[in-house]
Amino acid sequence: MGLCMSRPRLLLIANPNASRCREGLGPAVSALAMAGFDINLRCPASSEAIAGVIASEGGEAEAVVVAGGDGTVNAAADALIACGRPVGLLPLGTANDLALTLGIPQDPVAAAAVIADGAPRAIDVGRANGHAFVNVASIGLSVKIAERQDPVRKQQWRTLSYLITTLRVLGEADRFAARITCDGQSVDVEAYQIAVGNGVHYGGGLTVAENAAIDDGLLDVYAIEAGSLAEVVGLAPALLIGTQGRSTAVTTLRGRHVVIETERPMPVNTDGEVTTETPVEMNVERGALRVYAPPVEMPEPTS
Repeated sequence: MGLCMSRPRLLLIANPNASRCREGLGPAVSALAMAGFDINLRCPASSEAIAGVIASEGGEAEAVVVAGGDGTVNAAADALIACGRPVGLLPLGTANDLALTLGIPQDPVAAAAVIADGAPRAIDVGRANGHAFVNVASIGLSVKIAERQDPVRKQQWRTLSYLITTLRVLGEADRFAARITCDGQSVDVEAYQIAVGNGVHYGGGLTVAENAAIDDGLLDVYAIEAGSLAEVVGLAPALLIGTQGRSTAVTTLRGRHVVIETERPMPVNTDGEVTTETPVEMNVERGALRVYAPPVEMPEPTS
Protein backbone atom coordinates (compact mmCIF):
# COMPACT_ATOMS: atom_id res chain seq x y z
CA MET A 1 0.00 0.00 0.00
CA GLY A 2 1.48 3.37 -0.99
CA LEU A 3 1.87 6.48 1.07
CA CYS A 4 -0.61 8.41 -1.05
CA MET A 5 -3.78 6.85 0.39
CA SER A 6 -4.20 10.15 2.28
CA ARG A 7 -2.26 13.41 2.07
CA PRO A 8 0.93 12.47 3.88
CA ARG A 9 3.34 15.25 4.72
CA LEU A 10 6.82 15.11 3.24
CA LEU A 11 9.80 17.07 4.51
CA LEU A 12 11.80 17.63 1.32
CA ILE A 13 15.41 18.68 1.89
CA ALA A 14 16.93 20.06 -1.33
CA ASN A 15 20.58 20.92 -1.86
CA PRO A 16 20.49 23.97 -4.18
CA ASN A 17 24.15 23.37 -5.08
CA ALA A 18 23.55 19.86 -6.40
CA SER A 19 24.51 19.68 -10.08
CA ARG A 20 21.01 18.76 -11.35
CA CYS A 21 18.90 20.59 -8.76
CA ARG A 22 18.02 23.56 -10.94
CA GLU A 23 16.63 21.46 -13.76
CA GLY A 24 15.26 18.50 -11.81
CA LEU A 25 13.76 19.74 -8.55
CA GLY A 26 10.70 21.48 -10.02
CA PRO A 27 9.45 18.50 -12.05
CA ALA A 28 10.01 16.15 -9.09
CA VAL A 29 8.14 18.39 -6.66
CA SER A 30 5.27 18.74 -9.14
CA ALA A 31 5.09 14.96 -9.54
CA LEU A 32 4.98 14.45 -5.77
CA ALA A 33 2.28 17.11 -5.39
CA MET A 34 0.23 15.47 -8.16
CA ALA A 35 0.57 12.18 -6.29
CA GLY A 36 -1.20 13.76 -3.32
CA PHE A 37 1.63 14.72 -0.99
CA ASP A 38 1.70 17.78 1.27
CA ILE A 39 5.27 19.02 0.76
CA ASN A 40 7.35 21.05 3.15
CA LEU A 41 10.24 22.12 0.89
CA ARG A 42 13.39 23.33 2.62
CA CYS A 43 16.71 24.38 1.07
CA PRO A 44 19.30 24.56 3.89
CA ALA A 45 22.12 27.00 3.24
CA SER A 46 24.85 24.48 4.12
CA SER A 47 25.47 20.79 4.70
CA GLU A 48 25.71 21.51 8.42
CA ALA A 49 22.23 23.03 8.40
CA ILE A 50 20.64 19.92 6.87
CA ALA A 51 20.80 17.95 10.11
CA GLY A 52 19.20 20.80 12.05
CA VAL A 53 16.24 21.02 9.70
CA ILE A 54 15.64 17.27 9.86
CA ALA A 55 15.94 17.26 13.66
CA SER A 56 13.47 20.12 14.09
CA GLU A 57 10.92 19.26 11.38
CA GLY A 58 11.37 15.60 10.45
CA GLY A 59 9.23 14.34 13.29
CA GLU A 60 6.17 16.09 11.84
CA ALA A 61 6.52 14.34 8.47
CA GLU A 62 5.55 10.88 7.29
CA ALA A 63 8.83 10.69 5.39
CA VAL A 64 11.95 12.76 4.65
CA VAL A 65 12.98 13.22 1.02
CA VAL A 66 16.58 14.16 0.19
CA ALA A 67 17.10 15.93 -3.14
CA GLY A 68 20.79 16.01 -4.03
CA GLY A 69 23.76 13.71 -4.44
CA ASP A 70 25.63 11.28 -2.23
CA GLY A 71 27.26 14.13 -0.31
CA THR A 72 23.83 15.45 0.64
CA VAL A 73 22.73 12.01 1.82
CA ASN A 74 25.95 11.69 3.82
CA ALA A 75 25.39 15.06 5.49
CA ALA A 76 21.86 14.02 6.41
CA ALA A 77 22.56 10.42 7.45
CA ASP A 78 22.88 10.79 11.23
CA ALA A 79 19.83 13.05 11.43
CA LEU A 80 17.83 10.65 9.26
CA ILE A 81 18.74 7.72 11.50
CA ALA A 82 17.78 9.69 14.62
CA CYS A 83 14.52 10.83 13.02
CA GLY A 84 13.48 7.29 12.20
CA ARG A 85 11.28 8.26 9.25
CA PRO A 86 11.40 6.50 5.87
CA VAL A 87 13.68 8.25 3.37
CA GLY A 88 13.01 9.17 -0.24
CA LEU A 89 15.80 9.96 -2.71
CA LEU A 90 15.68 12.40 -5.59
CA PRO A 91 19.11 11.81 -7.23
CA LEU A 92 20.01 15.31 -8.35
CA GLY A 93 23.75 15.20 -7.67
CA THR A 94 26.78 14.37 -9.78
CA ALA A 95 27.30 10.66 -9.11
CA ASN A 96 24.18 9.43 -7.25
CA ASP A 97 25.82 6.13 -6.36
CA LEU A 98 23.31 5.26 -3.61
CA ALA A 99 20.46 5.64 -6.08
CA LEU A 100 22.35 3.40 -8.51
CA THR A 101 22.84 0.78 -5.81
CA LEU A 102 19.11 0.80 -4.97
CA GLY A 103 17.89 0.90 -8.56
CA ILE A 104 16.29 4.34 -8.15
CA PRO A 105 15.90 6.03 -11.56
CA GLN A 106 18.10 9.02 -12.37
CA ASP A 107 15.09 10.77 -13.92
CA PRO A 108 13.64 12.95 -11.11
CA VAL A 109 10.00 12.35 -12.05
CA ALA A 110 10.55 8.59 -12.15
CA ALA A 111 12.36 8.81 -8.80
CA ALA A 112 9.36 10.68 -7.38
CA ALA A 113 7.15 7.82 -8.56
CA VAL A 114 9.25 5.40 -6.51
CA ILE A 115 8.53 7.51 -3.41
CA ALA A 116 4.82 7.61 -4.26
CA ASP A 117 4.76 3.81 -4.49
CA GLY A 118 5.78 3.78 -0.82
CA ALA A 119 7.90 0.62 -0.58
CA PRO A 120 10.70 1.21 1.96
CA ARG A 121 13.77 -1.04 1.98
CA ALA A 122 16.04 -1.37 5.02
CA ILE A 123 19.69 -0.61 4.23
CA ASP A 124 22.89 -0.65 6.24
CA VAL A 125 25.00 2.34 7.23
CA GLY A 126 28.75 2.13 7.74
CA ARG A 127 30.74 4.03 10.37
CA ALA A 128 34.35 5.22 10.12
CA ASN A 129 35.54 6.51 13.49
CA GLY A 130 31.88 7.31 14.10
CA HIS A 131 31.31 9.11 10.78
CA ALA A 132 28.43 7.65 8.77
CA PHE A 133 28.83 6.48 5.18
CA VAL A 134 26.36 4.70 2.94
CA ASN A 135 28.58 3.92 -0.06
CA VAL A 136 32.29 3.68 0.73
CA ALA A 137 35.13 4.85 2.94
CA SER A 138 38.56 4.97 1.36
CA ILE A 139 42.20 5.92 1.80
CA GLY A 140 44.80 6.89 -0.78
CA LEU A 141 44.07 7.77 -4.39
CA SER A 142 40.37 8.48 -3.85
CA VAL A 143 41.19 11.06 -1.18
CA LYS A 144 43.35 13.01 -3.62
CA ILE A 145 40.52 12.86 -6.16
CA ALA A 146 38.01 14.19 -3.59
CA GLU A 147 40.36 16.98 -2.51
CA ARG A 148 41.02 18.06 -6.11
CA GLN A 149 37.42 18.01 -7.36
CA ASP A 150 36.48 21.37 -8.87
CA PRO A 151 32.87 22.40 -8.02
CA VAL A 152 32.50 24.26 -11.32
CA ARG A 153 33.75 21.25 -13.28
CA LYS A 154 31.32 19.00 -11.39
CA GLN A 155 28.46 21.28 -12.44
CA GLN A 156 29.58 21.32 -16.07
CA TRP A 157 30.86 17.79 -16.61
CA ARG A 158 29.02 15.85 -13.88
CA THR A 159 30.20 12.21 -13.74
CA LEU A 160 32.92 12.87 -16.32
CA SER A 161 34.52 15.27 -13.83
CA TYR A 162 35.62 12.28 -11.71
CA LEU A 163 37.52 10.83 -14.67
CA ILE A 164 39.12 14.18 -15.49
CA THR A 165 40.29 14.65 -11.89
CA THR A 166 41.50 11.05 -11.66
CA LEU A 167 43.70 11.47 -14.71
CA ARG A 168 45.16 14.66 -13.25
CA VAL A 169 46.08 13.14 -9.87
CA LEU A 170 47.30 9.73 -11.04
CA GLY A 171 50.80 11.05 -11.56
CA GLU A 172 50.94 12.14 -7.91
CA ALA A 173 49.83 8.79 -6.49
CA ASP A 174 52.17 6.85 -4.18
CA ARG A 175 51.84 3.49 -2.49
CA PHE A 176 51.54 3.46 1.28
CA ALA A 177 51.98 0.78 3.92
CA ALA A 178 48.96 -0.26 5.96
CA ARG A 179 47.69 -3.04 8.18
CA ILE A 180 44.08 -4.08 7.64
CA THR A 181 42.35 -6.11 10.34
CA CYS A 182 38.99 -7.55 9.35
CA ASP A 183 37.05 -9.52 11.97
CA GLY A 184 40.34 -10.34 13.68
CA GLN A 185 42.24 -11.35 10.53
CA SER A 186 45.20 -9.02 9.81
CA VAL A 187 47.04 -8.45 6.56
CA ASP A 188 49.85 -6.03 5.72
CA VAL A 189 49.63 -4.26 2.35
CA GLU A 190 51.48 -1.73 0.17
CA ALA A 191 48.62 -0.04 -1.61
CA TYR A 192 47.67 2.86 -3.84
CA GLN A 193 44.14 2.73 -2.45
CA ILE A 194 42.11 0.92 0.20
CA ALA A 195 38.34 1.01 -0.10
CA VAL A 196 35.77 -0.26 2.39
CA GLY A 197 32.30 -0.54 0.93
CA ASN A 198 29.01 -0.58 2.75
CA GLY A 199 27.03 -0.25 -0.48
CA VAL A 200 27.72 -1.42 -4.02
CA HIS A 201 28.67 1.65 -6.09
CA TYR A 202 30.90 4.68 -5.46
CA GLY A 203 32.96 7.26 -7.32
CA GLY A 204 30.51 7.76 -10.14
CA GLY A 205 29.63 4.13 -10.85
CA LEU A 206 32.63 2.06 -9.72
CA THR A 207 31.72 -1.20 -7.96
CA VAL A 208 33.13 -2.25 -4.58
CA ALA A 209 32.82 -6.00 -5.20
CA GLU A 210 30.84 -8.21 -7.53
CA ASN A 211 28.87 -9.74 -4.62
CA ALA A 212 28.53 -6.57 -2.54
CA ALA A 213 25.12 -5.65 -1.10
CA ILE A 214 23.90 -2.72 0.98
CA ASP A 215 21.75 -4.85 3.27
CA ASP A 216 23.96 -7.86 4.09
CA GLY A 217 25.48 -6.51 7.31
CA LEU A 218 29.00 -6.80 5.85
CA LEU A 219 31.77 -4.46 4.72
CA ASP A 220 33.67 -5.30 1.52
CA VAL A 221 37.36 -4.32 1.55
CA TYR A 222 39.83 -4.12 -1.30
CA ALA A 223 43.41 -2.85 -1.42
CA ILE A 224 45.04 -2.07 -4.79
CA GLU A 225 48.61 -3.38 -4.48
CA ALA A 226 49.54 -2.90 -8.13
CA GLY A 227 53.22 -2.64 -8.89
CA SER A 228 52.83 0.45 -11.06
CA LEU A 229 50.38 3.19 -12.00
CA ALA A 230 50.02 1.55 -15.40
CA GLU A 231 48.74 -1.56 -13.63
CA VAL A 232 46.30 0.58 -11.64
CA VAL A 233 44.95 2.03 -14.90
CA GLY A 234 44.69 -1.50 -16.27
CA LEU A 235 42.33 -2.39 -13.41
CA ALA A 236 39.79 0.24 -14.51
CA PRO A 237 37.44 -2.17 -16.35
CA ALA A 238 37.40 -4.52 -13.35
CA LEU A 239 36.71 -1.64 -10.94
CA LEU A 240 33.64 -0.72 -12.98
CA ILE A 241 32.03 -4.13 -12.54
CA GLY A 242 33.56 -5.15 -9.22
CA THR A 243 35.81 -7.99 -10.39
CA GLN A 244 39.07 -6.43 -9.19
CA GLY A 245 39.25 -9.09 -6.47
CA ARG A 246 40.15 -11.65 -9.14
CA SER A 247 43.43 -9.83 -9.79
CA THR A 248 46.61 -10.83 -7.98
CA ALA A 249 47.31 -7.09 -7.65
CA VAL A 250 44.30 -6.65 -5.34
CA THR A 251 43.78 -7.93 -1.78
CA THR A 252 40.16 -8.42 -0.67
CA LEU A 253 38.52 -9.01 2.71
CA ARG A 254 34.95 -9.11 3.99
CA GLY A 255 33.53 -8.73 7.48
CA ARG A 256 31.61 -6.71 10.05
CA HIS A 257 34.49 -4.90 11.74
CA VAL A 258 37.50 -3.34 9.98
CA VAL A 259 40.52 -1.49 11.41
CA ILE A 260 43.07 0.20 9.15
CA GLU A 261 46.40 1.42 10.55
CA THR A 262 49.08 3.31 8.63
CA GLU A 263 52.64 4.38 9.44
CA ARG A 264 51.50 8.00 9.66
CA PRO A 265 48.00 9.48 9.91
CA MET A 266 46.27 9.55 6.52
CA PRO A 267 42.96 11.22 5.60
CA VAL A 268 39.87 9.06 5.14
CA ASN A 269 37.22 9.84 2.54
CA THR A 270 33.62 8.89 3.40
CA ASP A 271 31.15 9.21 0.50
CA GLY A 272 33.26 11.87 -1.20
CA GLU A 273 34.15 13.99 1.85
CA VAL A 274 37.31 13.81 3.96
CA THR A 275 35.94 13.33 7.48
CA THR A 276 38.55 11.53 9.59
CA GLU A 277 42.04 9.96 9.47
CA THR A 278 43.87 6.76 10.27
CA PRO A 279 43.96 4.80 12.43
CA VAL A 280 40.34 4.22 11.51
CA GLU A 281 37.85 1.74 12.95
CA MET A 282 34.86 0.82 10.82
CA ASN A 283 31.71 -1.13 11.52
CA VAL A 284 28.25 -1.51 10.07
CA GLU A 285 24.82 -0.67 11.48
CA ARG A 286 22.47 -3.17 9.91
CA GLY A 287 19.12 -1.86 8.65
CA ALA A 288 19.78 1.62 10.07
CA LEU A 289 17.79 3.43 7.33
CA ARG A 290 14.58 2.66 5.43
CA VAL A 291 14.74 4.04 1.90
CA TYR A 292 12.01 3.97 -0.76
CA ALA A 293 13.31 1.84 -3.60
CA PRO A 294 12.03 -0.39 -6.39
CA PRO A 295 11.49 -4.04 -5.44
CA VAL A 296 14.59 -6.21 -5.48
CA GLU A 297 14.48 -8.60 -8.41
CA MET A 298 14.76 -12.18 -7.23
CA PRO A 299 16.65 -14.68 -9.39
CA GLU A 300 14.58 -17.20 -11.32
CA PRO A 301 14.43 -20.57 -9.50
CA THR A 302 16.53 -23.27 -11.06
CA SER A 303 14.92 -26.54 -12.01
